[in-house]
Amino acid sequence: MIEFAVETVGTALALWVTSLVYSDISFGKHPEVWGVVVVAVVVGLANALVKPVLKVLSFPLSVMTLGLSGLVVNGFVLLGVAYVAEKLKITFVIGHFPHTIDTTTIAAALIGAVVLSVVSLGIGLLPFMKTSR
Repeated sequence: MIEFAVETVGTALALWVTSLVYSDISFGKHPEVWGVVVVAVVVGLANALVKPVLKVLSFPLSVMTLGLSGLVVNGFVLLGVAYVAEKLKITFVIGHFPHTIDTTTIAAALIGAVVLSVVSLGIGLLPFMKTSR
């Protein structure tokens, strides 16, 4: 249970920092802490339930692209999280999504996935984010 709480706080912090660093990912003008935490929980659930299925389905493409299709999977998972957040009435926008999907939105999701990964890596290296396993 402690690991889940630490992971959720780390993911929420990574999402918030990503929204500060990359303007195409946004929690709105006045983000609420609970909204960021709920989106972090949705990201955790998506990473646990949806992402493994997408990785298996995209395995042949992953082999052909030397793993770069994983970036596309992460971007689409991020778009799925934005869709779920909209249904939960939480402001979480990637590019123009969930209102519009266009090339700008897809590029924002791909770049946002990279930025989120880098920020998550940095936050995971912080000493207070370690749990005894």
